[in-house]
Amino acid sequence: MSNAAAKAIPETIVIFVAEHQDFTSSWMMDTKIAEGYQPYSYDDPSANLWSAYLSKSEKYDKTLALNWKGDMDAILIFAGLFSASVTAFIIESYKTLNPDPNNTTVFLLAQISQQLASMSNSNATSAMPSLVELGQESFSPSISAIVCNVLWFLSLAFSLICALSATLVEGWTRHYLQACNSKPAPQDRARITAYLFQGIKKYRMATVVETIPMLLHTSLFFFFAGLVAFLIPINSSIEYLILGMLIICCSLYFLVTILPIFRLACPFWTPASNLCWSLLQKLEINLYRKDIDGNERAMRCTMSEARELDAIEITPERDERDLKAMCWTLSALREDSEFEPFVNVIPSVISGYDYSAKLLMDNLLNHTDIHLRLGYRLPRLLATCVGGLVEPSVAHNRATTCLKAMWSLTMLSMPKINASDPASFRANVKFKEDTFDLLRNVESAVPSVEDYTSSAMTVVARSIMDMQVDRAVALEEQALELLRTGTPELKCAAVARGSNHHLSEQDSVIEGLKHRMMMLEKHIVTCQRLTKPLPHVMIEAAASHQTRLMALATNPSDGANHELIHVILDSMQNFQTILNQAGFLLALEYTARILSSESLPHEAFNTIRRTFFRLNFQLPFTKVSQERLVNYLEEALEQTATGSTRLPQSIIDILLGLTRALKDPLCVMKAKAIIKNYMKHTRNEAAPQAYTILEKTMPRDPEVDLPLDLFSSHIYADAKPYRNPKRSATSTSINL
Repeated sequence: MSNAAAKAIPETIVIFVAEHQDFTSSWMMDTKIAEGYQPYSYDDPSANLWSAYLSKSEKYDKTLALNWKGDMDAILIFAGLFSASVTAFIIESYKTLNPDPNNTTVFLLAQISQQLASMSNSNATSAMPSLVELGQESFSPSISAIVCNVLWFLSLAFSLICALSATLVEGWTRHYLQACNSKPAPQDRARITAYLFQGIKKYRMATVVETIPMLLHTSLFFFFAGLVAFLIPINSSIEYLILGMLIICCSLYFLVTILPIFRLACPFWTPASNLCWSLLQKLEINLYRKDIDGNERAMRCTMSEARELDAIEITPERDERDLKAMCWTLSALREDSEFEPFVNVIPSVISGYDYSAKLLMDNLLNHTDIHLRLGYRLPRLLATCVGGLVEPSVAHNRATTCLKAMWSLTMLSMPKINASDPASFRANVKFKEDTFDLLRNVESAVPSVEDYTSSAMTVVARSIMDMQVDRAVALEEQALELLRTGTPELKCAAVARGSNHHLSEQDSVIEGLKHRMMMLEKHIVTCQRLTKPLPHVMIEAAASHQTRLMALATNPSDGANHELIHVILDSMQNFQTILNQAGFLLALEYTARILSSESLPHEAFNTIRRTFFRLNFQLPFTKVSQERLVNYLEEALEQTATGSTRLPQSIIDILLGLTRALKDPLCVMKAKAIIKNYMKHTRNEAAPQAYTILEKTMPRDPEVDLPLDLFSSHIYADAKPYRNPKRSATSTSINL
């Protein structure tokens, strides 16, 4: 191919593309003009802005038009049937306004009879007046006939006016919708819609529509009143019967009219209800409602707005309605496939800002009905993932959903009303000790959810420990109050009424408590996993003995046993120290899980922070646990080949905060060296703070400090090789 031919081909392609673009643009413009679009010199860039307005206004207009059309169709049908019925009655009633032709015949026959009877006396005939003339001159409609016809003709007129008005309203609605969609451009349709809707508001078309049913109701009452007047000359018994029915109907109508004014939740109303509400507003007769603080507030708005405000605004009544609605929902969600989507939204609800929604979840978690209690139904749903009952993919998704929900529900903390009663603490536990076995089984059956089960087990264990700590604090406060006043509180006295204050029983309980405390302390010190049922069962056994001993020490008749109370207080202090050590070990266990995992567990930061909150760093910790913390801190702060740490900064800050538990000199010195080396590579506010606290922990001793500093400087030289980032953190000692 020649060079000239090669150059001609691109030029041909360019010409073809340009012609194709011109044809496409011309065709699109012709199509727009055919659809009624008037081209402007430029397209309005606000079209997208007005499209947002149209997306809302068109939906509102469509709903409004459908409501009005439905109301007018019903009125047309009822008005047509009712007008036919009233017309049939009027045909009979209007005759009572004119002389009856049958009466004229009777008068004529009477006159003939009179003439025949008076033939014997010709002079009397000329003197007697005509009976027909007398009958015609004496006729006048009765009051009941006039009242009946007036009411029935008014009823017919109102009914026909309603039918005509309904027809007009339907035409107005169709014209409004047609005018709103007459232009293709969004900005034009939006402006036309706004223009016409302002006219609807200005001329109160909604009020006109609401008045039409009121006229129809008035027409119906006029008919019943006319029926009573029609029956007056016919039969008094039937008249009183219809009158009684009319009075009852009017009374009910009046009640239904005013009831929604004072009870906004009432579903009954009439078209006159809005009229009465507006009349009260114009007369400045304010209606009041109570807000969340119990203060009365005037409602200066429409009745529909007041109803919406009463339904949406935060009040205790609204929380109760929400609970009933959700209970009905849970009772309807019987199948696992139906209940699972409900469980899926629990984490987002709890992580939100709506306190009422969180309170709702807490109430459902501990509901009295076991079939509605989330603490019962959620583990049951999770148990379906074990044993191959569902497909592996379904089991993974369901287990993930349930574990996220359990984690969120356990993290949810709501104030309890009876938090000072030691007997109520156990009932407020969200998930019991048997949950650990279920989570272990799920982890074995679905290994892909390991990161979720570790976080869930950790927060469940921490929540059970928190319950034990709160109960121990409550018992300790009661014991101290008993020492100050010498009078047992009612709660303890009620427990003690059935107790026998014998020395043998006290000794047996004390011995049992000492034995369990010794076993518990030994188990916690050597325990590597707090996410098992055994340590928590042992803690509960010791707590039960303390509660029993407190009951024996409080006798309303004998007074408080101060010696026994001191034994209880000593046991409480030891018990809280053991619980604090267990919480510290739980934080270390989860830290080891984070370091040994290839990816961060579910909500790792919030989970480890949950274990950190309730630790009391004023209480002592075992040396072995302090050594574990130092080893984990060393591994977490070690720089990788990329120059960063293995864990996120937020989790490292928590670990640096845990260094306040270090009291052993060797552990403190090594932690200082680790943090000091860490500060060379990064700038973190938590690191200098932790380093300062460690410096204040033990006094400076030059004879000991210098060798340790030299040793640490050799260990953390810049030439130290990096660790394998996937190495499992299982070391529990410091090798010197």
